[in-house]
Amino acid sequence: MPSACANGAGRHADRPRVLVTGGSGFIGSHVVDALDARGYEPRIFDLRQSPHHEPGSVETVIGDATDTAALARAMDGCAAVIHLAAMADVGHVQADPAGAERLNARATAAVLEAARATGVRRVLYGSTIWVYSDCEPTAVDEGTPLAHPAHLYSATKLAGELYCRAYAELYGVDYTILRFGIPYGPRARVAAVVPAMVERALKGDPLTVAGDGSQGRRFVYVEDLAAGVVEALRPEAANRVYNLAGTETTTILEIAQTVRDTLGNVEIAHTEARAGDFGGKEVSSERAVRELGWRASTPFEEGVRRYVAWREANEPVLGEPVVQPEPLDVRRPVWRDRLLPRLPPLLPSPRRALSMAAVAASLGWGVMSDDSFSTFAKIFGGGPTTSVHTTRPVVGVVIDAPQSLAGEVANELRSDGGAASIGLSGKVDTVTLAAIRQSGSDPLPRLKPGGPIRWMGTRSQVKRLGRDLGVTGHIYYEAPAKGFTYTQNLLAHTAGASAVRGQIRLAGTGPIGHIDRGDIIQVTLTESSWRDRLAALCSQLHARHLRAVPADDLIRHPA
Repeated sequence: MPSACANGAGRHADRPRVLVTGGSGFIGSHVVDALDARGYEPRIFDLRQSPHHEPGSVETVIGDATDTAALARAMDGCAAVIHLAAMADVGHVQADPAGAERLNARATAAVLEAARATGVRRVLYGSTIWVYSDCEPTAVDEGTPLAHPAHLYSATKLAGELYCRAYAELYGVDYTILRFGIPYGPRARVAAVVPAMVERALKGDPLTVAGDGSQGRRFVYVEDLAAGVVEALRPEAANRVYNLAGTETTTILEIAQTVRDTLGNVEIAHTEARAGDFGGKEVSSERAVRELGWRASTPFEEGVRRYVAWREANEPVLGEPVVQPEPLDVRRPVWRDRLLPRLPPLLPSPRRALSMAAVAASLGWGVMSDDSFSTFAKIFGGGPTTSVHTTRPVVGVVIDAPQSLAGEVANELRSDGGAASIGLSGKVDTVTLAAIRQSGSDPLPRLKPGGPIRWMGTRSQVKRLGRDLGVTGHIYYEAPAKGFTYTQNLLAHTAGASAVRGQIRLAGTGPIGHIDRGDIIQVTLTESSWRDRLAALCSQLHARHLRAVPADDLIRHPA
């Protein structure tokens, strides 16, 4: 059960509250300070009180980052979550792979699920430039295609990034992914490379360098990094990825030389290179400069000097990271295992047989009937997107019209200052597609109903429609009004596609009714009266100071 410190709660009710998981740690404590300085109300979620803040000065919730219920309680009243709780030392990751998966990947999924459950608008995820370690190019930025990671640390952090994207696509939980350079500075544990070398130098021991020391790092001074994290709370950073790294590459050998020059003439000794070590990349942070106005401003030598000054005035941060051990599932063998320890189970247990039968029946219901959709969606989540959270005065529009009218409809909308996703279910000539796009609208694949047989071709149908309409990246498609099964929805997801459906469906010129910004409207047009219906829609939206935009574009760019 998490507990909050009474002394820190509610001190600044008028300031936006931001939860910081791992807020008692190295980076997290500096982010807490930066939030406070910038007018936010930080709340720490960690396994311990912060040793870097006065007791009661910062509201703190004690809890495990894999505990979704505890996280949800801690998110109460928060505008955003900055998720920094992780196993960040690659040595610890290599020694405890199961713990790394739990603390890095599984904890991120728990944070996102808690955010979904509580309606928190955005999760800022602390990732790492290690995700670039297996890419072929030496110079990398946020658009560089990522390779399958060879190191478990990179794999667990990249898993967290993928969870962020999935929750945004499926549930509308906005994210900002921040790929940190190698942080250093005050409050760092002595296990990190810079503090470790400083400690050895203070003792007069040789400074050890793995391999020849040519591995390059984009270090970032921790106070600069914390400032970048806070800048990423800007609305325009929603659903974006940013590198927050230094502007200069520093080799491990240069680190040793800098420490030696700062603290005195100590020996530098070379040791065997570490397995899976990050060989180094030229990581660009120009996107953060352009969009956030952030740049790492502290030169490496100056950062080391500040750390040494802090260390000379403070005790070193020792020890392993604080972790919550996962309970072991230790169960006594049941009677069947005692009697037949060596025989493989030829038949499932009665309980398992009943479970298998229930699953088979449920799947059959999901395949055969669209009546199952709402029930399955409530249990397992998912389903078509019908609205998104946005601060813009816009609504997403999906137009169902005969294919022969698609170009004219898009042009008519443009003349009224609007645009829409035009649902199309077959091969479309290039002239029509060009007319749709030039008008600011988007062609939207329209999936045919699943039914008892057609659902099996969902994957190929989605891919073919996307290809025919020139849709690239993640595919959004119009869900059929009838005959859309949960199984069909799942198969489309495996093809990289998500369903869109109107929160409000219009088939005439009548009033729209209640509508909020971010809602999706689905309009059916016929050859005989399409101009009147379109004019009525645009007129009602203008009266409410709302503008029509393509539904798929609204989902991709809600902010």
